[in-house]
Amino acid sequence: MIAVGLSSGCLVRRRKIDNVARPGAPLRTANLDQLTELLRQRFQALETLNATVDLEPAILSPAKGEIAEYKEVRGYILIRKPAWIRVIALYPVLRGTAVDMVSDGENFRLHLPAKNMFLMGLNRIDKPSPKKLENLRPQHLLEALLVRPPEPGGEQVLLENWSDGGNPSYILHIIRRDNAGRLQLARKVWFDRRTLEIARQQLYDGGGEMVTDARYLEWERRPGSSFPRQISVSRPKDEYEMNIRFRKTVFNEPLEPDRFELRPPPGAKVQRLGEEPAGGRQPASGSGGGG
Repeated sequence: MIAVGLSSGCLVRRRKIDNVARPGAPLRTANLDQLTELLRQRFQALETLNATVDLEPAILSPAKGEIAEYKEVRGYILIRKPAWIRVIALYPVLRGTAVDMVSDGENFRLHLPAKNMFLMGLNRIDKPSPKKLENLRPQHLLEALLVRPPEPGGEQVLLENWSDGGNPSYILHIIRRDNAGRLQLARKVWFDRRTLEIARQQLYDGGGEMVTDARYLEWERRPGSSFPRQISVSRPKDEYEMNIRFRKTVFNEPLEPDRFELRPPPGAKVQRLGEEPAGGRQPASGSGGGG
């Protein structure tokens, strides 16, 4: 959605989609239990995050084999487990708010000041927008930032030792059962065998189609944990991606619930997704976003 306020022909560059293998290095070994425990420890180590970031959205064009990238902008990401996230993107130079959006795990709210619009609705997308970046939900970023361990008793895990193109990896295949009891792939979590850091996470829908492909780069070790300095989140079905570079991170300091309140400002055009905007409609009150 960031492109709604930023899109301009002069702010776009194009590059070809490609895969670049990294050079070799000594490999480390781990078994299924050790990797699952690493995943659990990393997830439990982060309770809150207050980050200053650079955000670079992009539109994917698989038919053309290229990516249209939009100008990188400064922003902020707030996370409070179990499911709160707020994302604020600023305009270049003037640094006014371009987009402010929040999610509680089920619902999201989004404010576009330049358009005087306030959108709200479920995180679930029933009818994707033809404007690809309008399908962005803050929850998509949260799912990438918080790599969850397998749910005890609800998910099963298989280990694959994989190597191709100079990128040796351990892959955890996380399997669940649907309502009919059939097995289905939920996620894949890739560990770089040189470092045993998480390199990639792929999320799948009930039909086995990948919905999120997240990649993690430049891990920084911290006392008791580590965190990547760069994350690339691709949503191939929605044909967009978001590159996130972390400039400053503060972990596990208190973030009060009011930091995740986002209300329609006076006079804003309020629309619930799935409903037609009503002329002269007054903004609804209520909370559900950031601060």
